[in-house]
Amino acid sequence: MNGKQYEILALTLRYWFVLLMIYVFTVCVVRTLKDYLTDQPIQQSTGNIPFVLVLFSLTSFGLLSLKDPTGINVETALMGVLVAAIILFQFYLFYYLFQGMDEILLLMVNTLSIIGFVMLQRLSPDLALRQVEWFVAGNILLFSVMLVLPRLKSPARMLYPLMILGPIILFLIAFFGEKSGGATSRLPIGNISIQPSEFVKAIFIYVLAYTLNESKGFKKKIPLFLFVATSILGVVFQKDLGSALQYFIVFLFIYQISTNDWLITIAATGAGILASIFSYKVFSHVRVRVEAWKNPWADIDGMGWQVAQSLMAMGSGGLIGLGLGQGTPYIIPASRTDFIFAAICEEFGILIGGMIIGFYVLILIRGMQKAFKAQKSSDMLLACGSTISLVIQAFIIIGGVVKMIPLTGITLPFVSYGGSSMLVSFIILGLLQSTSIKNYKIELEQEGYGEFQDSDEDDYFDDDNYIEEVDFLEDENDTIDEEPIK
Repeated sequence: MNGKQYEILALTLRYWFVLLMIYVFTVCVVRTLKDYLTDQPIQQSTGNIPFVLVLFSLTSFGLLSLKDPTGINVETALMGVLVAAIILFQFYLFYYLFQGMDEILLLMVNTLSIIGFVMLQRLSPDLALRQVEWFVAGNILLFSVMLVLPRLKSPARMLYPLMILGPIILFLIAFFGEKSGGATSRLPIGNISIQPSEFVKAIFIYVLAYTLNESKGFKKKIPLFLFVATSILGVVFQKDLGSALQYFIVFLFIYQISTNDWLITIAATGAGILASIFSYKVFSHVRVRVEAWKNPWADIDGMGWQVAQSLMAMGSGGLIGLGLGQGTPYIIPASRTDFIFAAICEEFGILIGGMIIGFYVLILIRGMQKAFKAQKSSDMLLACGSTISLVIQAFIIIGGVVKMIPLTGITLPFVSYGGSSMLVSFIILGLLQSTSIKNYKIELEQEGYGEFQDSDEDDYFDDDNYIEEVDFLEDENDTIDEEPIK
């Protein structure tokens, strides 16, 4: 197909892509509102979203396959078929195996992932294929977490080993890791490199949730404070300040939700502000990013190049985009990672870019719904921490791309290229889905649809929220109250 024919087809299909995304987004909004207003523990229709995503995948990859002037690029077309098949298999496998899983939440994640696949195929087909491989690996981890965590006996027993392991990993990488983008945060393993600070995020959320699930005095919280401080310092020593900010915000949210201790929260916020000022003074790459944020046009050929090109790309895309394959997103050096949101806005339009932000807002709403329905404080905090971690990461990087805040070197969850980010995002999603599965089982029992019993009687007394010891009275007529005492 020659260039003019492709241009006409790409301009026409802009409206098709927008209509498909509007349908998916509208169904997700309606279902979220419906789930908020009704408490029926029954899985409902997904409005054929999986098949709409298949249409999006086939048509977008099909369009890109026609861009080659010598003929149809068969590899690109097959990539669209592969993505469509993986999405259908993944969704219906999980939908029928895990009752209580939030299917709308999974479909929104799939939507974000497909948009990322398409844009990566546009920019770098090799990276797109690797990203699909990471997506499959991430779903294997998601499957494992949803299978194991709801059945895990005494999850709090792993806290102290994890509290030691997490900071050790971060400090080892800070001193012996591979430098990339101004940060020493990567560990090379063969032909790939992983980012351990991403994996420690899941440990961080887990430890906070199961440590703060009961009321404790200040002295008993000292090990937790040490864990939080050393974890954040470990990331700071790596010069990965975007991840450090994410760690810090997740801690503030979970701590305040669990304790309502405004004194510690305000003190920690003040310490965080001072640490930000200190980082600006000490780290040169932080000063460069702040200067680029303040006025990227002052040094457009130097430190302001990426931010300026990002703003111009989003502005040139307009409401519905220039058309897939018609923009120049490759001009932005980090268009595959940090600035992929700008690349999407240029070719798909600000309207779809706005819906991407909307999907993260819906993830926040649905995640908090799961937290509010949780029967145990540990489950509630786990859902809160998982939701906040995913959403705050998205808003930090999008805020940097649109010049609301200084740019930080983190990825857009499920969209940007990055193996470690994809794997850990699915692990965190698994933590959230595990809470949803637990809530569903309890709601079934309460509504009379079935009976949910713990397989191990000891687990009933292991939770920190329940009384651990029962005094048996000598009078044979006395009985033990079977209800847990909060």
